[in-house]
Amino acid sequence: MKKKILAILLLPTLASAAQKFPPEVSAALQFNKWYISQIIIGKEPLKNYEALRPYVTRETISKLKAMDKLDPDEYDVPDVDMFIKAQGYEDDWDIVSARALDYDAACMQVYISFGKKRDHTVIDCMVKEDGVWKVESVASMNISDNLMME
Repeated sequence: MKKKILAILLLPTLASAAQKFPPEVSAALQFNKWYISQIIIGKEPLKNYEALRPYVTRETISKLKAMDKLDPDEYDVPDVDMFIKAQGYEDDWDIVSARALDYDAACMQVYISFGKKRDHTVIDCMVKEDGVWKVESVASMNISDNLMME
């Protein structure tokens, strides 16, 4: 009986400890899960500026709007999605995981991978805007695991 009570008391603590990430990592995961889910159902989240607002800085949204107005025949416009750094997606990209966290002078870099094999990785440059962690920019990178959290 004592073991059952102890297990019941400890279970919520153990469950929350297993998935506890720093806030910038949680924000990056939440954004990327939402973003890829929108792409998978056929929406264009990159151009839905209002929907991006909770996740992406004002400055970055302004730059996206300006870039959207450019004539691709006149300017060199990227041919990959700004946030997933790919032209398309794989069937298992609804699986989004955080692999690493790194600090630099400009931002907190959160390494986010897509898919079961985690073979497509982006680095979200996360900054605080009005007290909320948001994406400022994104880079792509092939990395080796330095953090294993399943």
